[in-house]
Formats: sequence, structure tokens, C-alpha cells
Amino acid sequence: MNRSSVENHFHIEPKVEGAFSWIDNTMTFTPSSEWRAGTVRVTFDSGATAESGLPMLVGRSWQFTVTAPRIAFLFKINEVVNLWVYPIGTEELIQMTKEGIGVGEYAISPDGTQIIYSALRKDGGADLKRVSRDGASVSDLVLCPNELCAFPVFSFDGKLLAFERTPLKQTTTRLEVIEAATAKTVTPILDPNYITRTPFFARDGKLAYVNESLQAIFIYDFNTRTSLSIPNTSGESGTWSPDGKQIVFPEIFFSLGAKPTVAPDVKEYDKFYSHLLQVTVTTKTIKDLSVDTNVEDSTPVYSPNGEWIAFGRRRLIEAQWTPGKQLWIMKSDGSETKAVTNDALYNHSAFGWSPNGKFLIYMRFNVADFINPSEIWMVNADGSGAKKLITGGYFPQWLP
Repeated sequence: MNRSSVENHFHIEPKVEGAFSWIDNTMTFTPSSEWRAGTVRVTFDSGATAESGLPMLVGRSWQFTVTAPRIAFLFKINEVVNLWVYPIGTEELIQMTKEGIGVGEYAISPDGTQIIYSALRKDGGADLKRVSRDGASVSDLVLCPNELCAFPVFSFDGKLLAFERTPLKQTTTRLEVIEAATAKTVTPILDPNYITRTPFFARDGKLAYVNESLQAIFIYDFNTRTSLSIPNTSGESGTWSPDGKQIVFPEIFFSLGAKPTVAPDVKEYDKFYSHLLQVTVTTKTIKDLSVDTNVEDSTPVYSPNGEWIAFGRRRLIEAQWTPGKQLWIMKSDGSETKAVTNDALYNHSAFGWSPNGKFLIYMRFNVADFINPSEIWMVNADGSGAKKLITGGYFPQWLP
């Protein structure tokens, strides 16, 4: 092929900048930015020549559709919460569920074709239901009479679903794992005498969860049917590194008295602090990522490539204290820590990285005025371009 001739006869509408690459006679065009939502038409004009000079006599044209990035979120109307979807950049809000009592928590399948959610009942319990990506099909997945089934989580291959099951009028929450397709219970792995909750899967299939009774994070390997534990007195869950080698979670430490600060006139604001600990699973080696003693760090989330960690932070030194936690990011080794938000009266949480790692979504609310509704925002990972997406929404997640 005459490469320059082929490239000159290649057109994309709407026009987009990019680069060509070749492997033998196969040409690849890579755009320099994200495809815009909408229809993209690709055209090869006739006249492109081979190395021999023979021209292509008939042109070719085809098109494909790029959908806008979408997020799912919870939204309350007339005191009833349901699941909604928002295609970013549009003015469209799509209602996915129409539960009369409301929706609790939800989990999106890794391929984005279905969402499992907790459907609330009048008796205070909840069942697990499945809704298709377009909201057209809703079906029961797990019926939980006299129980509250909540906090579903998919494994990364989409085959398993873990969730919490709590008998009504009791607090003995325990985890259950089922096959996502059939709802068949996987061989029980947990002692029912322990309070177990907050499951989170690694990419290789291992399941981590909080054992509140033993004050530890347990990690279960379905292949070897073995488990190990990591001490955790905070009771908070963590986040797996994408390679499955490490877990980061918040741990609480208590001050035993006043500590010196850099400036004598600066007072400590509190008597406890929360740090993010990074544990290498195979060796149980622990690294404190927070470094600064006078902080309250929480809710860590690894970026898709594992390079960054997003988390919530509140400084505990009086001169720097804020009522609301702010969104921060740092390298996965604890370096290059920087604030992404700086809105002192707003508490930031429910952080979620976009699949390409370029954006973060989060919810925030005004801690000084609880009458104001919560908000969902999106921001570039470097902290620029913060934009409010939804007023009144909460617990956002990216749709694949």
C-alpha cells in the first residue's frame, strides 16, 4: 500500500485529530482524545493507491455510534429512593427502577449489562433484584423473607455476587456468596457465629471482607479454600490494588496525650486519627501511606491502573481543620499527596474513578445545612474542571 495516499484518502466526521500507525498493510488510526458521543462516520475516498500505483476504484464508508459516558446513582422523589442513570453531557435522566418502598444499595456487573439492587420492603427487609442495562427487564434474584439483604458486590469476572444478609430485629449480619447467573449459593465459607460484612473482590477472584467480631479483614481464596486475616480495628473496608497484591484500608490510632507540633501556638484538634495502611497480602508487610499524624483519612479507592489512590481527608490541626472531608489523591506509594477539592463546609465521599482513570465522580453535602440536598460532581483527576452533574443524587457509580 502507498501509505501516504491511503492516509490522505481517509476521513472521519466529525473531524478528530489523531495518529496513524501501520503493521504491514494494516492501518490503525488512534484519536488523540476521547471520542465524542454521537455518530462517527468513517470514509475511504476512491483514488487511494497501492505501491504499484493501482488506485482503489470504489470508495467505502461506514459509521458507528459512541455513547456518552454514563453514571448510575440513587435519587429520591416523594420520599422514595430509586435507581437512575445519567448520560454525562446530556439533559436526560433515565429512571431504572420503580420500587414503591425504595432502593437501598446496588452493584453494576463488570460488563455493564445488569444491575443488582436491594429492593426495600414494608417490613424493613429487602430482597435482591436484577434490572437490565436499559431498565426494561426487572426480575427477582434472591428473596429474603424476614431478612435484609443488602450491599451486593460483583466479582471482577461477573460470575459471583457477595452480599450482606441480616435477620430482622437482629444485628448478626453475615456474608453470603452466590453465583450471579443462577443465585445458587457457593459453598459456605464463613462461620455464622461471626458478624461479617462489607465484601470487596480482587481482580484474581479473592474475596476480602470485614469480620467485625474478630476485628480483622479476612481474605478468602476460592481456589485453595484457604483464608488469612489482617488486623483491622476500625471496622472499615478497603480497596484492592489492581494487581491483587495489596489492600489499603483505614485504621484508627489514639493519641495518648498532647503531642508537640511544628508551631507551639498550634493546637491538636482531636485525640485520635485515622491513617491509610497499605498491606502486602502475601507478607503482611504494612506501610503507613498517610504519614502526617494529624489527619483523618478514609474511603481509599485505587485508580484503574493502580498508579493513584483517591481518598477522603480531614486535617485535625485546629488551624487547618474543616467540617467536611475533602477529596485527595496520592501515588500508590504514598507520595505526591494533593487535595482535589477545597470546600470546607462540604463533606466529600463515594469516590469513583472513570474506566480510563482520567476523571473522578463523587458526592458531597453541606455539613452546615442539612436541608440542602446532596450533589454529584465530576472532576478531572488533576483537580481541574470540577462540574456539578446532579442535584439531589447520591452514591454514584460509573457504568461500563
